[in-house]
Amino acid sequence: MRLGLKGRLVAFVSAIIIAFGVVLTALSVRAQSERLRHELEDRGKLLTTVIAANTADPLAMLDVRELRNMISEARDQENVLDTVAFDEKGRVLTDGTAVNPRRHMLISEAAFRHASGSDALLVEFDGDTMTVTKPVHLGGKVLGGIRLRYSMAGLAEDQASLARRAAKVGAIFALIGVLAAALLAEAITRPLKEVIQATRALSEGKPVPRLAVRTADEIGELAGAFNEMTRKLRDTTVSRDYLDRVLETIGECLVVTGPDGTITRVNSAVCTLSGVGEDELLGQNCRDLFRAPQGHVSILDALAPDGSAQGLETVLLARGGEAVPVMISVGAMEENVGRARSYVIVAADIGERLRHEQQKDEFVTMVHHEVRAPLTAVRGAIGLLDGGVVGELGERGQELVKIALRNSERMGRLVNDILASRKLDSGRMDFRFEKVEMMPLIEQAIDSTSAYATSHEVRFELEEGVPGAMVRVDPDRMIQVLTNVLSNAVRFSPIDNVVKVEASRRDQILRIAVSDSGPGIPEDFRDQVFEAFARAEHEDWRHRSGSGLGMSISKSIIEELGGTITFETEVGIGTTFLIDIPESV
Repeated sequence: MRLGLKGRLVAFVSAIIIAFGVVLTALSVRAQSERLRHELEDRGKLLTTVIAANTADPLAMLDVRELRNMISEARDQENVLDTVAFDEKGRVLTDGTAVNPRRHMLISEAAFRHASGSDALLVEFDGDTMTVTKPVHLGGKVLGGIRLRYSMAGLAEDQASLARRAAKVGAIFALIGVLAAALLAEAITRPLKEVIQATRALSEGKPVPRLAVRTADEIGELAGAFNEMTRKLRDTTVSRDYLDRVLETIGECLVVTGPDGTITRVNSAVCTLSGVGEDELLGQNCRDLFRAPQGHVSILDALAPDGSAQGLETVLLARGGEAVPVMISVGAMEENVGRARSYVIVAADIGERLRHEQQKDEFVTMVHHEVRAPLTAVRGAIGLLDGGVVGELGERGQELVKIALRNSERMGRLVNDILASRKLDSGRMDFRFEKVEMMPLIEQAIDSTSAYATSHEVRFELEEGVPGAMVRVDPDRMIQVLTNVLSNAVRFSPIDNVVKVEASRRDQILRIAVSDSGPGIPEDFRDQVFEAFARAEHEDWRHRSGSGLGMSISKSIIEELGGTITFETEVGIGTTFLIDIPESV
């Protein structure tokens, strides 16, 4: 017959309680038996020791009569089988009887050897008999000893009595175990039956009653968890409908596939971009919708080991053969451990971005060919005019020429900044690394910017240096960074002021600090200092700002060189830009 949960609980708990009772009783019986055994042993040892102490003088004088009387008294003690006194040669002097049949017999060889060399007790066991030998010494001389045989038979009777009491205790434990198990099983199975009934109602779509949480134990937690599960299931039904509406309204294309790439779900954005209906897309393979990256069969073949991918650029194959450029991200989903993965593909149309990038490239190309070359010629011609090649110009003419020269130089810097920024963005800027000394690069950058500083009535001071310090950089790019930072400091310095340049070393890092006494960087603009085309709207900055590319370019270049650029500023006091670059040992 098959037992239910309740029956199994009763049997299990009863077995545990009975086993506990049996083990506890057995340990108690064993402890009591050991205690009785030790009591009998101690009694026999004590009796032998007392007799030996009282027989020292009679043994010394060989007073056999006195010895016989003492031994006779000892034989009358409870559990004593017999007692003998022996001399220094191991010969029995008396056994306490008048006849004394064992007179002049020898005690055992082991007992004699022990008595000859020690005055300690010798205890020997033979079945239910304990023999205790106590040598008697006087003044370091062996006089003989006492040998007593003691019966341990009473111990067996005591043990049998203990066993009978243990059986009664075990029966009581068994009865208690069955009763406790029945009560526990009822307490456990009743709430479980309620959970089972509620689960059946849930599976059949019927109203599910809220279970009563009667206790704070695991059963109570189960009832509480079931109530929470039913609440979440109701919420999930509502949330699923809400999620479906959200997925339909997002602008990006969403495609869900099985482990083999079969499309199982799409949102309306996919249908709009591809021109294909949802019913037609479902069941297709994702390789029919997205072109696989070069060298791969499908986009799923190009995923990382964890089943993810970020920023893959490919094309969506729309109806009519149109290839729509998209950027996709892929994530793997496992609903349960051991089940096959599903994949979520999110694709964004990047056609507009690519068109903007193409326009940007065309603009940069135009700037390079249509602006830079003519601007160089114009700057050259204005330079000739400023140099007096065509003769002396009037005061007004010289002023106009200088204004034109400054504007052409500013336009030249802007063109160079635009071209450099584009090269950095596209990764086409070349870097030629070599080991060079740092101080000459700083001095060369200062020399290159001195004319610009003079035009703003600002001068440079190199306060401290690191002679002989070497760095591994592209010298031209490093000078470009230093020149941008120095020019920026000049631009924001008051007239007739000093830009301080300091080079120092700390923990194999060279630091170039460029400090001005300008207005400082407004707090609301500090996060944008290194962004491209960032220009503060602060009143003190409007007439000072450049193209907005210099610091962005400097940050990109210095990071490519393995360094960093940061700043410290205080409004109304000034700003210090800090360039850190590893020293090459």
